[in-house]
Amino acid sequence: MSRETEAGHWYARMHGPDADSSRAAFDAWRRDPANAAAYAAYERDWALTGALSPAPRARTRAERQSARFAPGGRRWAMATAAAVVLALLFAWNSTRQSDTPQIASGPMLPGQLRLADGSTVTLMDGAWAEPQFSDSERRLRLHGGRARFKVAHDAARPFIVVAGNSETKALGTVFEVDTRAAAPRITLIEGSVEVRIAGTGKAIRLSPGESAEVATPGPRRLPAMTSPVRDTAIDADRLPLGAVIERANRANPVPIRLADPALAALELTGRFDVADSASLARKLAAALGLDVETHPGEIVLKRPREKRGD
Repeated sequence: MSRETEAGHWYARMHGPDADSSRAAFDAWRRDPANAAAYAAYERDWALTGALSPAPRARTRAERQSARFAPGGRRWAMATAAAVVLALLFAWNSTRQSDTPQIASGPMLPGQLRLADGSTVTLMDGAWAEPQFSDSERRLRLHGGRARFKVAHDAARPFIVVAGNSETKALGTVFEVDTRAAAPRITLIEGSVEVRIAGTGKAIRLSPGESAEVATPGPRRLPAMTSPVRDTAIDADRLPLGAVIERANRANPVPIRLADPALAALELTGRFDVADSASLARKLAAALGLDVETHPGEIVLKRPREKRGD
């Protein structure tokens, strides 16, 4: 799918009835400057065509060229575009009325989506996701960038990620799919996955810490890592303090605690490494103007004395 076609799809979705539930995925896709430029071009195109309808409008390059050069001039072009809009609306509403679950919004991290089955997808480097769930399987198509998947267990419905020519199947696990290189790369963090060329039976099974790439000849296991995969860096964009601390406490034996639960809502922007809780606590305190107290078995963040009114 071309970048321009993706822009058209996003324009229609963000002007449709489910714009709110698609906002997180759209924002992640538009972080790529090239995607943002394509989307802006679509907006300019439609501004030039006039007010065809209050409904969402989107069309491909071929449709615009057909409308521009076909007999009948501008009136004919406008009528053609209106027909495209009606067809798009019909397809969109048909999808909404089917049993296919859509992406649902929730109190997630920036760039992170919660799927209808409870799985989460963290989108990075301009990636966007297209869920295609059914009664027999949970299939999701990844477009561009890379993404981390935390899969909710459902033995009756396998979870399958399609990216380029690759297909990754999991039942309940955590893994990453990276499409930025010529061959998609899959890295397993927890659990177990099978990696294959889409539509084929030959697959390799990965163990935690292992990676594979899926080139034309077939999936290939990459050289083993010296240590298990640990993603200890968080790129925060107005991320709540409570989310950063929750992540750090999963990775460290010494937890960070908040003296006042209301502090969890404070927002952070920047890059934070959660590998060392003591170092992280000092950095968080400096960023938010808080005090740090170290106690046996825990580190406490609290408001400065003058802000507590003591």
